[in-house]
Amino acid sequence: MTHAEPTSRRPTLFAPGVSGRDAGEVLALGEDESRHIRALRLAPGSPVRLTDGRGALWDARLMSVGSRSSDCVLDVRSIPASPLPVELAFGVGHKTHIMWLLEKATEMGVSRLQPLESERTVSVADAGRSDAFWTKAGRRVVSAMKQSGGAWLPEIEPLRSLGDYLLRLAESGDDGPLSIRLDRAGVGLQSLLTEWSGSRRIVLLVGPEGGWSSHEASRMDDAGFRVASLGQLMLRFETAAIAGLAVVAQHGLKTGGTGDGLTTRETGG
Repeated sequence: MTHAEPTSRRPTLFAPGVSGRDAGEVLALGEDESRHIRALRLAPGSPVRLTDGRGALWDARLMSVGSRSSDCVLDVRSIPASPLPVELAFGVGHKTHIMWLLEKATEMGVSRLQPLESERTVSVADAGRSDAFWTKAGRRVVSAMKQSGGAWLPEIEPLRSLGDYLLRLAESGDDGPLSIRLDRAGVGLQSLLTEWSGSRRIVLLVGPEGGWSSHEASRMDDAGFRVASLGQLMLRFETAAIAGLAVVAQHGLKTGGTGDGLTTRETGG
C-alpha cells in the first residue's frame, strides 16, 4: 500500500467532477480553481489534492495552468476522514458573525448547518433571507473546506423558524441523535458526551444573539434537547458554536467516533 503525501504539502482544490474517476485520468478544472492555482503560484508538475466535497479525494499533479482552465492527472485515490456527525443549528445574527461561523464549522468538519430564526433574533438584517448572501456563503464554505484540507462540504439547510425546525426533527422519524442545547445553566458538555458513542448523530443547537425566550426553551426541552454548558462565561453565539464543536470533535477522536487520517487505496502509474 502506498501512502499519499500529507495534506499540508498539497493545496486542496474543488473538483465536483472527480467522483468515479480512475487513476491516470486527466481532469479539467474551471476558472475559479485556475484562479486559485495562479494565486498559489503553482506550475505544471505541482502536487495538488482534489475533492468534490462529498468524500471523493484524489492526490493529483498539475499538467497545465491556464486563465480559464487547468488540467490535472489523477495519481492516488484516498479515503478521507469521516465528517463530524453533527448537525449544527444556530440562531442567526449579524451577517459577519454568520459567515465566520459557517467557515469555521466547515473547517471543523460539521455535516449539516441549520440557520434558525427565533423570537429574539437581532441584527439579522437580510443575512438569513437574501439569496445573494447564501450564494456567497456557499463559496466561503468551499474555500474553508479547501483551506482545511477536508473532503466534505456541509449541507446548508434553508432558514427556518425554531418551531418549524423542531417539527421537522419530530417528523424525521430519527430518534437516534443526541440533541444538545448549549446554555450556561446546563451540565458540562464533556460530561454529557460520555453518553455519546461517537458514531451516533448529534444535533447541537446554539444561539441566538438575543438568547432563547422561556417559551422557546420549554419547546426545546419538550422536544428532548439536553442542556449542556461550556462554562459560566457569556460567549457570542458563533464562539459557543465552534467551542462546542471542538469539544465534540476531541471526544470523538478519543472514542474512535471520527476519522483522524487518510488511507490510500489506489495508485496510478
